[in-house]
Amino acid sequence: MIGRKKLEEHYMTIAEVRELLEKRKAEGMEENPEEPMFYEARVSLEHAERFAKLKPEQAAELKEKLVGLFDWLDERMAAKLVDLFPEDYFDIRVIFAKEEHQPSREEAEEILKLLDEYRPEE
Repeated sequence: MIGRKKLEEHYMTIAEVRELLEKRKAEGMEENPEEPMFYEARVSLEHAERFAKLKPEQAAELKEKLVGLFDWLDERMAAKLVDLFPEDYFDIRVIFAKEEHQPSREEAEEILKLLDEYRPEE
């Protein structure tokens, strides 16, 4: 990729990725209706459609609330929490297993309480 550089970096939830890929597919349909997306993008879209649990707006809102909840919780881990929707303290411990900060039981309960407000009905 000669002449390209990373201008900025954002962590996205699967729901936000699904929205982005759907827009790219719509743009691709205008350019080439027979093959609107590359294989990798099609597989990524299928994955996002299958595993996204929230609408993109809800996922972005929840991610921002999680980032604002604690100083140590960054955008990357908030996106991971939104994507995985842990159900208990032990799930959260697994998600944070390799991280520098392990949330206490009280912090995990606050995270779970916030996630429960957005948890989809299954």
